[in-house]
Amino acid sequence: MEEFAGKTAVITGAGSGMGKAFATRWGAEGMNIVIGDIQQDALDATVAELSAAGVPVLGLRTDVSKLPDIEALADAAEERFGKIHLVHNNAGVEGYLDGPIWAATAKDWDWTLSVNLMSVIYGIRTFVPRMLAHGEDGHVVNTCSMTSVIAAGNMYGICKHAILAMTEVLAADLEAAGANVAATGICPGIIATNLFHGSRNRPAALANSGGMSSSGASLRDHMHSVLSKGMPPSEVADKVVTAVREKKLYLLTDHEWDSRIVARHEAIMAGAVGPAATGILDAEGVR
Repeated sequence: MEEFAGKTAVITGAGSGMGKAFATRWGAEGMNIVIGDIQQDALDATVAELSAAGVPVLGLRTDVSKLPDIEALADAAEERFGKIHLVHNNAGVEGYLDGPIWAATAKDWDWTLSVNLMSVIYGIRTFVPRMLAHGEDGHVVNTCSMTSVIAAGNMYGICKHAILAMTEVLAADLEAAGANVAATGICPGIIATNLFHGSRNRPAALANSGGMSSSGASLRDHMHSVLSKGMPPSEVADKVVTAVREKKLYLLTDHEWDSRIVARHEAIMAGAVGPAATGILDAEGVR
């Protein structure tokens, strides 16, 4: 996509943080904006701000962990504005941070994976066929993380590795199909958002009886403080617009994580056994 005016963008998790910045930035490009968020008051505030700025906007409370909610968001977008051209699967939470991975409960996994991973799966499943059907230029943006490209350290990182891999598969499948739709996985570093306060919206049905651990609460508060000093979401939004225009598969917001990215891949390569490779292997052999 190179031209955005008059086209329609759908962004999840747009009540605050990066999602709100993305919605604002795409609105400034002249797009119709459809936003979803689980927090009604934050959603309403974003809709009011966009509307006051003259942006055609529709907001719908959306629990991205539920496929019917994603489908309802798509239906509402098409009913109001017609064809959907850009989808940004952005909603996410910090997830389980309350101990070693083996101590995580089924509810911890259900909550973290349903919001962070299944939401992207549902977004791709729901929106991509509709975008392919109208045949016009389109783009799917998935919010990954710098934790997608370094050694994973927690359940959030596990999800983000999976989202980046899913974006790579999506991009390859779209290219193989000759589609006019491209994909970008954005990997934000330290960004000034409320990510580590995501537990505020954890469903009661998926909450553990003892609540979060004291160590988990302390870690969340510390990381929230770290993020508060990070890059403004508006800067990330500017980078996303450029990445979409240039059809970039990967967007890393900065170079602060370079050494950790290199360290992970060097560690992986150090595990290689046998003679050095002479070609690239794929399903059909060496090419």
